[in-house]
Amino acid sequence: MSHIGVVVLHGLGGTPHSVLPITAAVHQAGYMTVAPLLPGHGTSPEDLIGRTWDEWLAAVTDVADELSARSGGIVLVGQSLGATLALAATARRPDVRGVAAINALVLPPDPDATEHLEHLISRGRKVQPAGDPDLRDPDAHDSAYGDIALTALLQLGIGGAAAHDLLGEIDVPVFVAASVHDGVVDPVNSDHLADHVSGPVTRVRLENSAHVAALDFDREQLCRELLAWLAGLTDRSAPTG
Repeated sequence: MSHIGVVVLHGLGGTPHSVLPITAAVHQAGYMTVAPLLPGHGTSPEDLIGRTWDEWLAAVTDVADELSARSGGIVLVGQSLGATLALAATARRPDVRGVAAINALVLPPDPDATEHLEHLISRGRKVQPAGDPDLRDPDAHDSAYGDIALTALLQLGIGGAAAHDLLGEIDVPVFVAASVHDGVVDPVNSDHLADHVSGPVTRVRLENSAHVAALDFDREQLCRELLAWLAGLTDRSAPTG
């Protein structure tokens, strides 16, 4: 069994269910694995109102600290918001051996979109419909909120800007997966990520998937390539004995 611990992080409005195929594959491969529920998630959409980027990042830090204490280093894996959090945390932690970002947001938000959200909030609007989960597989099911807090969308933009400013400080191996049919996060974010981190980059193109890639058509490819990257990373960096 590997000495590496793996933290798997879900996206905004979702739950660990949205990354379950990844969590299961990593666990079955012999890694200590944790998939936390981020603050404000898994209950009701109203619980996301007022939650902050710093609060989410602190929750990731707590989980990473706990897993790091009983492993020989950690790997952070995230999808969507989870990927943005994983990147920001990696830039601050010397115990991270690698980071995997799936459909990450790493570009600052559009000022017009931010202004629009702030205007709606000032008028008393709290949530808006999230729409159907961004999946192409008709048999896939995601347990994400049907409504999303407008303040949470603002905080996601704050997180994207924060991660953007930290990319150059990430010098560990980086796994970058992008869905061709992502209707939530423009794949140009993954291009920017791959171009601006300091560590070696492995890129994966998911030809048949939308935003919630871990549940979509290419989930087996995603898990297979992630495990291959993780095995190579472990071979290079995990302590022996």
